[in-house]
Amino acid sequence: MHTDLPVPQRRTDARAAVSIPAAVFADGFDQPVELECTNLSSTGMFLHGNPSLTLGEEVLLVFIPPGTWHRIFIEAVVVRTRANVPGERGLGLRFARMPRNDTDVLRSALLRRREEARVWDVAVADLEFDLDSN
Repeated sequence: MHTDLPVPQRRTDARAAVSIPAAVFADGFDQPVELECTNLSSTGMFLHGNPSLTLGEEVLLVFIPPGTWHRIFIEAVVVRTRANVPGERGLGLRFARMPRNDTDVLRSALLRRREEARVWDVAVADLEFDLDSN
């Protein structure tokens, strides 16, 4: 089951597939829950897992963008839930206003990640071409 809140200007910012831990603090949690962030942008993230959060619920996130040592503490709101889709369970979160320094670090990390992925794709394509040529 997919449940979404309206998300203005979806997917207009830098976005990258990642695999980083994110700590989620929410009302009703005795302690933070650590989930895997599998998709990250400068405006939000997708967390893989099935915590008991609902649309519109506000949370506090703590995560470190890939390739950095910069820890980001940010408020976010649940804008999408996937509760009953095996292998795809998780939450879409939209960040609240992020401090400029955090935004700059996150965007730089995402752009680096996208460039690394492009270089990797080209290298794999070249290798496949070389293998097919032989």
